Amino acid sequence: MKKIIAITVLFCTFAFMGFSSESATRAFVEGCRSYSQGDWASAKFMLKKAVSYPENINPDTYYMLIAAEVNDGDNKSALDDCNLYLDHFPESIYYPRVSYLKGKTLYNLGEYEKAIITLSDFCHQNENDDLYSYALFYIGESLFACYKYDQAREIYQTIIKDFANSEKAPAAQYRIDTIDQRNREEKLIYLLKQTGEEYLSAKEDYEKQLRLYNSESINNTRQRLEDAQSRNEELERQVSDLEAQLAALRSANAVKELSVSADEVDVPNAEPYDETKETLRKLKEKALEAQRILEGKKE
Repeated sequence: MKKIIAITVLFCTFAFMGFSSESATRAFVEGCRSYSQGDWASAKFMLKKAVSYPENINPDTYYMLIAAEVNDGDNKSALDDCNLYLDHFPESIYYPRVSYLKGKTLYNLGEYEKAIITLSDFCHQNENDDLYSYALFYIGESLFACYKYDQAREIYQTIIKDFANSEKAPAAQYRIDTIDQRNREEKLIYLLKQTGEEYLSAKEDYEKQLRLYNSESINNTRQRLEDAQSRNEELERQVSDLEAQLAALRSANAVKELSVSADEVDVPNAEPYDETKETLRKLKEKALEAQRILEGKKE
């Protein structure tokens, strides 16, 4: 009985291994087919299924899985599998490429500082690799994203100078143009800001001076009004005095005329110039002008 049980268990084990091997192969083959067709979602699904079988845990399957995840935009899964790959397959021919993909994935995830470190390590260790210029470009992009424009510009210039035939050279040139344009805009903004501050300062100073001027003008006007009023009063007093003098003079002349006979009176054809009367007229005009000024200021 025991022998029968042992034989049955052994048979089931071999049968399961055969079935497992067949499923693993099928998953791997389907993953490869989807990968070759650029169907990254299906490739990712089937290759994940493939590496669930021990016989598919190898550098080739994992490299294809990482590439499918990167192309499908599944950066988190790609980063996890990159770390697993680098830990378990250090001797693989795909090791440098996975190092690069890890750096690019970190960039895609916004981990710019880590991306710079990872891609810099890749460049130091793989100076002749075809992906060197690509790694430089994403170092530059990470620096650009961190607002380190001067450092990023140096990286882009290196790509244009040393890797003119790289597919990333046009993109690097575009970034340089963008940085230069941004620098010009920053200078203009700075000048505009400085000019605006100077304008606001000048405007504030102008308004201050205007208030001071208005204040001084009011005081001056008030003083002029007071002077005009005083002058007007003085003119009025002078007018009154002159009118009194004129009245007295006319009265004296009337008395004198009464004492002179009509034959002795010389009546001119035209009224003679009377200095006293002319002075009085001018004083009255000045008094009226002062009065108009005073009334205008009060209004």
